Amino acid sequence: MRAPLLPTLALAATLAFPAFAGDDSAKKANGIKVVCAANGKDGSRAVQGTDLVIEAGDKVTDAVAVDGNVIIRKGAKVEDAVAIRGRVIVESGARVTGDAVSLGGEVRVHNGARVDGSAVALGGKLTVDKDGAIEGDRISLSFEIGGKDLLRGFIEDALEEETGCHIIDEDDNDDDHGGSHKDDKDV
Repeated sequence: MRAPLLPTLALAATLAFPAFAGDDSAKKANGIKVVCAANGKDGSRAVQGTDLVIEAGDKVTDAVAVDGNVIIRKGAKVEDAVAIRGRVIVESGARVTGDAVSLGGEVRVHNGARVDGSAVALGGKLTVDKDGAIEGDRISLSFEIGGKDLLRGFIEDALEEETGCHIIDEDDNDDDHGGSHKDDKDV
């Protein structure tokens, strides 16, 4: 029996609202822009502010991108793929064994790609090529007025408050005092 879509959306919301603690990269562009990434012990991957590319041969439990795209290449296998304010792109020869979900963006399933669960685009478009396969539900919900998607705007507004990363200075966490550290930085 397939797990419901709710756990995938709960994971996405959990990763979207609190900042990522497993930061491992930073990028500068027109000033300072912090890009966050985390790899879970359970095989999950999450990024914020950049694309998450799952390459051929990779097997990932949950792939989550906030303010970026999840791109699944030929030969890659992902259980669930979620993009918040981004796109989920399942390229030819790639497989999502669970659900492909985009909040505020597009879900694109190319020819020869497969999604065993549902494909959901809220505030965006669901595009499935002629030979792309989706076994579960196909859900696309957007509401445009004057060329502006109101659902996408609602999602962006809901996520606007917390867009930074929380960077923890590992050297300061080794003390025995507990609690928060004055050197922790919200970026």
